[in-house]
Amino acid sequence: MNNIDKSVLNIANTAIVYNIFLYLLTSENVRNGDKLSDIASDLKNMDTSTLKEMEKSQFEKRSEIIQKACMADNALANSVIGNFAVDYNNKNGGMKACTFVHGTGTVYVIFAGTGAGEWIDNGESLSGIPEYNLYEKYDKFGQLLYTAAVEKDYATDQQAEALNWFSRICGENGWNENTRIILSGHSKGGNKAQFVTINSRFADMCISFDGQGFSPEAMTMFKKKFGKSFEERRRKIYSFSADNDFVNVLGEPLAPAEQIYFLKSPDISDSPFAYHYVETLTDNDGRLNEQDVQGDISQYMQNLSHTIMAIEPSERQYITLSIMSILQRILGNSTVPVNGDFVSAKDTVKGIIMASAPALLSLLFTKDGKEAADIGEIYMDNITRFIDKIKKEQGDFQAAAAAIFSQTAVMFMSPFLSHKKKTDISALLDVSDALNEKLNKLYLPIYAGIKPFFKNIAEKLKGQ
Repeated sequence: MNNIDKSVLNIANTAIVYNIFLYLLTSENVRNGDKLSDIASDLKNMDTSTLKEMEKSQFEKRSEIIQKACMADNALANSVIGNFAVDYNNKNGGMKACTFVHGTGTVYVIFAGTGAGEWIDNGESLSGIPEYNLYEKYDKFGQLLYTAAVEKDYATDQQAEALNWFSRICGENGWNENTRIILSGHSKGGNKAQFVTINSRFADMCISFDGQGFSPEAMTMFKKKFGKSFEERRRKIYSFSADNDFVNVLGEPLAPAEQIYFLKSPDISDSPFAYHYVETLTDNDGRLNEQDVQGDISQYMQNLSHTIMAIEPSERQYITLSIMSILQRILGNSTVPVNGDFVSAKDTVKGIIMASAPALLSLLFTKDGKEAADIGEIYMDNITRFIDKIKKEQGDFQAAAAAIFSQTAVMFMSPFLSHKKKTDISALLDVSDALNEKLNKLYLPIYAGIKPFFKNIAEKLKGQ
């Protein structure tokens, strides 16, 4: 287990508070130039009556962490927010970011996690398919000098956009190599922070929280582009993730192996997906949890990612884009994807069918794989009955597509659900109901009948 340097940990403890704070900020409750403590005080009086129960609980927990962190650290409380951007360069669902000038004068640049319209962009990041991107060059006053086009770029539109935004605000604020700049972000925000750090000479350090990695093709691009300075640039990047976070292990890590850390998670009872919540990384006072080893769920997803990354990009893209297309539909709340991203229903079906093999293969190399596979067998015991039922209702192709999707879902989910020490059965059923409700709204027959199999898994866990 890699030991965390105390100076790095101190910076990370500050950065995590800013990351939690950014999730609470909107264009209605923040103004550039506000102090952190003033915004935190205003959050106490925010009307949360329109929020769903889970959203309200999450808001209150994050707000409490911010209040306590400000009370414990005057330099943090006196931080000044600036350059606040919501849905940057997009009407909705795009990049969210801001800066904090710490009481010590250090600048923290923070990127939020996946925006409502950015899910497919995540899939493009891991696909290994080159894109056409535009990079902007600014002068020291933040004025645009020129735009350079890169036709075969292994970055995504949103990664390039993050770099362009950073370049602009550095000029507008007069920040340069002499300015102490720490970049950070959570989830997709951590990925953006890493991308900007490797590409900008102004970045001093990057603290990525649960941030995913990059495609093998992007890593090759970085090595070719920066040559001898590649290792020096990547040594600025530090990765902090919950022990069972399942996002940071996607793709290849840009942070050096000795600078990748896992933190102990509290007992998770509401949903295994809570391992990826930003507040899971801290205690109630906003301090990062103690260091721990990588968990079983995280290892499973890492094995799965390695298997998928080894597939040629021409085929891999169907897997990465189909998975993110589904998440776009479920979590994007009907938001139109940014930059015109689109994945057809036909390609989605093809991708989920292709995902079955690497998912099953990854189970075989996981410590809890046998138990997970046993749970998957419950699905197989019911598959014939399920197909017969769907055939009567929807026809052969639709039945097969629905069955394949359910099988894939079980394979992906079983290590999560078999983690029964931290998974409450009633909560699992609630998740099943919520997921089924979301899927049914998509009007795609491939999603039919997924609910019975989540219930079968839950019943299996209950009986063990």
